Amino acid sequence: IFVGILLGPNLAAFVPFPISFVMLGEIGLILLVIEAGIDIDLTTLKLIGSRGLIIAIIGSILPIAIALALAFAIGTDTKGAIAAGACFGPTSLGIAMNILRQGKIVNTPVGQLIVSAAVIDDMIALIILSQLGALSGDASVAAIVVPIVSALGFLIIGGLIAVLVLPQFLDRFFFTRFKKENRGAAGLALMFLFLFAMMPATYYAKSSFLMGAFLSGLVFCRNHDVHVRFVSQFKRLLQWLMRIFFAASIGFQVPIKDFGSGIVIGYGLLFTLALTGKLAVGFLVPNFNNTDKFKGLHLRDCLITGCSMAAEGEFAFVIAVFSKDAGLISADLYASIVLAVLISTIIPPFALRATISYYNKVAEKIVKEAESKERRRSSVATGSLELTPEEQEKQLRDNIDANKIIFLCIQVQCSSTWGLIPKIISTLTTLKVEVIDNRSWHPRGVDSTLMTEIFVQDNYFLHLTDEETSKTVDERIDEVHEAMNKAIRQPGAKVKVTRWFPGVLQAIVEEVKSKSSVSTNVTRGRDRDNYKSVKDLLAKEATQTLESKRNKQIAATKEKTLDQIKQEMGITSEPSQPEGSAAISPDTAGAAPQTTTRRRVRQKMRSTPVTGGSLFDDPKPAAAEEPKADKGGGKKHKPFSGSLGGQSAELVVGGEVFKIRVMPETVHRIRSGYSGELLDDASVKFSHKDVPIEHRLQGFIRTAGLQTISEDVSETASNHGSEEESERDDEW
Repeated sequence: IFVGILLGPNLAAFVPFPISFVMLGEIGLILLVIEAGIDIDLTTLKLIGSRGLIIAIIGSILPIAIALALAFAIGTDTKGAIAAGACFGPTSLGIAMNILRQGKIVNTPVGQLIVSAAVIDDMIALIILSQLGALSGDASVAAIVVPIVSALGFLIIGGLIAVLVLPQFLDRFFFTRFKKENRGAAGLALMFLFLFAMMPATYYAKSSFLMGAFLSGLVFCRNHDVHVRFVSQFKRLLQWLMRIFFAASIGFQVPIKDFGSGIVIGYGLLFTLALTGKLAVGFLVPNFNNTDKFKGLHLRDCLITGCSMAAEGEFAFVIAVFSKDAGLISADLYASIVLAVLISTIIPPFALRATISYYNKVAEKIVKEAESKERRRSSVATGSLELTPEEQEKQLRDNIDANKIIFLCIQVQCSSTWGLIPKIISTLTTLKVEVIDNRSWHPRGVDSTLMTEIFVQDNYFLHLTDEETSKTVDERIDEVHEAMNKAIRQPGAKVKVTRWFPGVLQAIVEEVKSKSSVSTNVTRGRDRDNYKSVKDLLAKEATQTLESKRNKQIAATKEKTLDQIKQEMGITSEPSQPEGSAAISPDTAGAAPQTTTRRRVRQKMRSTPVTGGSLFDDPKPAAAEEPKADKGGGKKHKPFSGSLGGQSAELVVGGEVFKIRVMPETVHRIRSGYSGELLDDASVKFSHKDVPIEHRLQGFIRTAGLQTISEDVSETASNHGSEEESERDDEW
């Protein structure tokens, strides 16, 4: 924008043929609106329910009303005031999303609430843009009513067709005609055919042509292949076209020479007061953590929502440019609005980042306090001489209270239904548990599966008196389990409630592969008395490695028969007995030692529930009734573990083996002649569906944590590379 102001026709007049750059910017705007449609997460809108709709509507109407009042206060006419107020309704999801993702907020309830509210704000902005077209002409009833009816009709009826009808039709009759690796390209071509049809249709129907671009992208919001292909083909082009849009379509029209009067700057600062409406809507956020209202983590959610909604985005500039071109606002008023919107794209994001950074430290402190309470649970007041009698009594009381506090891990796998997240939060409020961390994830689609993991502190036993009949811990867990099932109300839903012991590490030590089968040995460390450090765990792993080497050296010195030596050298001996004979000589009755080759495999060590909390860990869960919505149709959903795409592969980098899953498109390209070629991230694509569920649910408790290196042992029939193995073992 600043480059467009400086080099544009209003100042330096350096850019030749500025109208051509404006046209390129309009193409970028169309691609941006398509991206807004294809990026919509329908499941998030469904899970949040009416709360997201209410916050989005109020978050649009309140700042529009404030800006409208300010415009009237400075003497703007009715049409100009309406146009000026409309500029402050939209919300930039892209600006907020980057900061929320970096701050680990996206997969929380408040993050999903912000996403859904911002998406609905974009839809409201399209309706407003259609209505502004009516204000530019003659003020008649038909001129005002027709654009509103047209925009609402396309958005509601066209949106339902784009979401519920066309995807099923295309999956059945269109995409089945193409190979898996070509479906993304075919869908992308079809999307542009829809675009060329919908843009004229919405324009001549007195709606905004951008509504047609939005609906064209919305048709494919459930299709992952088309989404990936669009991002890979147009992301870089879209970034440059949007730079041209901001420079040419917006910057060229700013009367920079009029800024010296001070009126433009003064009005721009005045219009920033409209952002207070966005900030105020944050205090409508429900108490997701069941803490004190407007304090602690609830205040965090309110501030994060307000700052995220206050970040005005591209649609605000689009409405301002349209109002200027239509003659609804003057050049000075346009410059003031652009200045106010620019301020909203600078200050709120910095405030959002600072808020998340501060409260992330608060959340980490809460987790540390939970670890401290768990540590005091098993401690005993020994009456140290260093403590006074009062301090000893206080320590004893703290230990008794800590022993009455338990921590639970609640995991849910169920179908996505309308308003499910508020129902879960309401149930936790009824149970009077304090939420420490709440994370959820779901794949793209409408009827997708929801994965939720909630860590809570339960003070139920702390509030019981001695006279009251208290429950056992198992009975309390059963009560929480039953309450969650009642809240979800799905016959095939999976709910698991287990004890969580904060601060306990889970370490993956060694993975062993053989020719016939694969077995994984996982050791889970749980030392509630001493809480072994990572250094101790690594020392233990090194001891096990040395012990394994010693056993192999002892086995190598044993006397071997001729057949065993031939087998190790890869020489196949002829069978000396008839087929089907099972006779074994006494000399060969013992198991012949096999040489092994070792590779370094990078594994994870993380803080995670040790007892239970493994609903998503098993890649092949036992057969059970699949989650389904409580509807008459009884639609069944595929088990999540079976929906992983791609093929398993091993990526070897510097002797380390990384286990990955590769998309079929990548495998096809490698087989087509990419072997030996240098492939960058833009060429090799990994399916996001293949990321383990634990990574999707990362937060303050389930984190990536520390990394360690273990050895992958593959049994072979040769003795190749034994010297290299010894050198690697010495390095390890």
